[in-house]
Amino acid sequence: MMNTQPIFDSGSTLFPRPFPVNEGPRGAADTFGTILDASLSQGRTCTAGLYPDSLPTGIRLGSNLYSPSNSILSDYPSPPLCRQVAMAYAQPAGSEKVIQRPVSTAPIRKELAAADVQHAAPAKDSLLVSGWQKYKDEQLLRNPGGDHYYLEENRVSENPRDRESFLTRLGKDLSDSFGNVNNFFGNLLMGSKFRYRDENNMIREATQRGLVGTCVDFVKDLGSALSFGLWHPGDEKGPQGGMERLSHVGSKLKKALLDDVVEGIPQSVNHMAKNLALAGLNLVQVLPDATIGNLERGRTLTTTLFDNGQVMVEYLTDVIPSGDAWFRVHASSLLEGNVPILYNLQMSENSKGDARWQYVRNTPFRKTIETVGTILADIATIGLAGQSGFSTNQNGDKQRLLNSLLEH
Repeated sequence: MMNTQPIFDSGSTLFPRPFPVNEGPRGAADTFGTILDASLSQGRTCTAGLYPDSLPTGIRLGSNLYSPSNSILSDYPSPPLCRQVAMAYAQPAGSEKVIQRPVSTAPIRKELAAADVQHAAPAKDSLLVSGWQKYKDEQLLRNPGGDHYYLEENRVSENPRDRESFLTRLGKDLSDSFGNVNNFFGNLLMGSKFRYRDENNMIREATQRGLVGTCVDFVKDLGSALSFGLWHPGDEKGPQGGMERLSHVGSKLKKALLDDVVEGIPQSVNHMAKNLALAGLNLVQVLPDATIGNLERGRTLTTTLFDNGQVMVEYLTDVIPSGDAWFRVHASSLLEGNVPILYNLQMSENSKGDARWQYVRNTPFRKTIETVGTILADIATIGLAGQSGFSTNQNGDKQRLLNSLLEH
């Protein structure tokens, strides 16, 4: 049984009565050491090395030293050393010192280490994500439609319960359709916003030019070129000197003709067509979401079909002439001697400074499927153009031959 009597004995020969608070320990250390040595030499010890009736109230011991409570028994199972007892009693009266077994910090250290690792690493390690997953994620970020993509909040949800509510599912489909219609008018006018992932896998927001905005830029660039830089809207400082003005004229003409007319205007039209196609796809999704979407397997099937359908629409409109991927694959650098196709293949995954690559992760997977798709689109375009021309000439030859026969 546990001894529950008080462990402080004011009459103990081992521990004299403590000094009052307002008095100092006059020779306490020497006196205590002498008494302690004498006491231990008399054999007044228990199994742990100390006699239980000789401990001051400021010392809490384990179960084998008559601890006063069960809670202390469980918290501090190890007994104090004689030196710790001496150090505790040598303290001035009124400043109680508790001797206890140090609590293990191993679990705390493990938790802190785990927290550090979790904080340092992203939610999903981008190095472990496949090229297809990166590509699909980026395509679903560009326009509304992904079932787990909430673009207005710049977040991607992994909680399947977000789609359990009937009204929530239908509301998101209609909201995504409206968002694509809104992007259509944005791409028709000054531009629309889209989302992308940066090199740290964070969702960012950027703006692409619209059709009217591209035409406005063309007028500005052309006017600045024709005025030799005397009119330079948007520039902080105009060109100075003859050579600088000539260089300014060349750069502005290149930007007006290539960036604005050849690339900017067709891209804006391409984006508008994409928005209309996605808006229709979102409206079609309302029906399965309202029916089979009430079942878990139905929701999974609907999400898989329509998310992949959106990715397919994005891909097809990217690789056809005037698409974003089409311009990347056909890009070249005459100064560096890089020809089309190879120039894009040599690009790193994260490239800055050129808007054609700045907002995509140009992974080997993306390079492969965009290059193959673009080449096939070029072949199909050339084939259609050749077929149309051949058919026209063939019909004309037949008509001339028929007229000749009729004349004879």
